[in-house]
Amino acid sequence: MLDNIDKRIITALTEDGRASVETVAQTVGLSPTPTRRRIRQLEDAGIIRGVRADIDAERCGLELAIYVFIKLLNRDRVTISQFESRIMNLPEVQRCDLITGPHDYILTLRLAGMKDYNRYLREVLAELPGVSGIETSIVIGKVKDRPHLPLDAADT
Repeated sequence: MLDNIDKRIITALTEDGRASVETVAQTVGLSPTPTRRRIRQLEDAGIIRGVRADIDAERCGLELAIYVFIKLLNRDRVTISQFESRIMNLPEVQRCDLITGPHDYILTLRLAGMKDYNRYLREVLAELPGVSGIETSIVIGKVKDRPHLPLDAADT
């Protein structure tokens, strides 16, 4: 279980993953040595999985953000395994979640534009094993983009 210091360390690293141990220590009110030890423990426990750059996809030419809802024809092990294996090798798919409700998966994609998505839909998504339905929602504007976890809410 995370204590308040661990939560503050995670928050500090979420805000600036390149912050030095000394800076994080000062933020959380510890000296560097115990802060370094706690960070290592959080990494060893798999809570901190890595530090990544926050890339602006639009400035990289990937202006179209898309949510794709996938329904499978069958939910047997072979179909699920084949589908998920193929998804893992598609760099355009930023995220794939297994969901409840009328669809089986939701994919988050980034592409340059609508022509690219039209091609991708026909040549890639429609050819995935076991797919019986595809629905798409295009992101027209970003309201909130916050990578922080509501760690205080976990206490309630």
